[in-house]
Amino acid sequence: MNFVAIDFETANQKHNSACAIGITSVKDGMVGGTIHRLIRPPELEFSYWNTRVHGITEDHVVDCPTLGELWPEISSLIEGNLVVAHNASFDISVLRHSLHAAGLSVPRFSYLCSLALSRTLWPEMASHSLGFLAVTHAIPLDHHNAGSDSFAAAQLVLMGGRQRERSCARELAACCGLSVGEVFSNDCWTPASRSSGRRSEKTFELQLPDKYDISTHEFYVKQIAFTGAMTTLTRNDAMKVVELLGGLPKNSVTKGTDYLVVGVPDVRSLAEGTSESSKLKGAKTLREKGGKVKIITDSDFMELISTFSKD
Repeated sequence: MNFVAIDFETANQKHNSACAIGITSVKDGMVGGTIHRLIRPPELEFSYWNTRVHGITEDHVVDCPTLGELWPEISSLIEGNLVVAHNASFDISVLRHSLHAAGLSVPRFSYLCSLALSRTLWPEMASHSLGFLAVTHAIPLDHHNAGSDSFAAAQLVLMGGRQRERSCARELAACCGLSVGEVFSNDCWTPASRSSGRRSEKTFELQLPDKYDISTHEFYVKQIAFTGAMTTLTRNDAMKVVELLGGLPKNSVTKGTDYLVVGVPDVRSLAEGTSESSKLKGAKTLREKGGKVKIITDSDFMELISTFSKD
């Protein structure tokens, strides 16, 4: 197996606030080493909730390199490679948004979610959180240390390969009914999901921290429209999530629309330039005329709510 496993910790709820990264390289089925680096985020604003999880504060990162300064050291590990992460939608989002904040281009790479893989490999487990799986499989883990988390995610994929007798991570994903996601050089992307395109039977639950202020969320009082099929949630469930976060789900695209969430097959049209739905065409027309609507994929949508998902 050849891949890299990554993990990010963030300073706050913004996905461009990476404050630590862990990268574990795997070559020919052997762990080659783990990199752990603290990162100075664009703004030194640390949420109480985030610090409570990972223990990193402003004092820890004030003299650390920014992602832009660190990128020459780590970019070759990611570009063109297969990237593994536990709850990949979150970590891939942090990578993309942190690169944007640093003024850097997002490279092309593939990615696989070890959380989704673990749910298929070990369906009998009471939980598929990284901490629970590490204890169950006797994987050393200093949870929420980015380097340790990336090492544990790599070990889960290697264990899965041995269990299913697969020496390639892509083959392992295929035999588990999962597709590998792709991030393109133009920053469009396709999600990692079940190959059949069918949603998991598991119900997505939104878990807000105690006293969480929904007015701080990006969807608060924003108009959100949807086009295409969601790969993780049903359209109705996605709209309920928007409402819980104080947003305003809408059935059409108008001048007042803040976000258009693009699902299958429209996400492919964004990447390949093929035919588009009327909603997507309308949103693009509005943008060309100076409209405020932002066009995001259903994976982007899941990233924006993944901080609160139960895993």
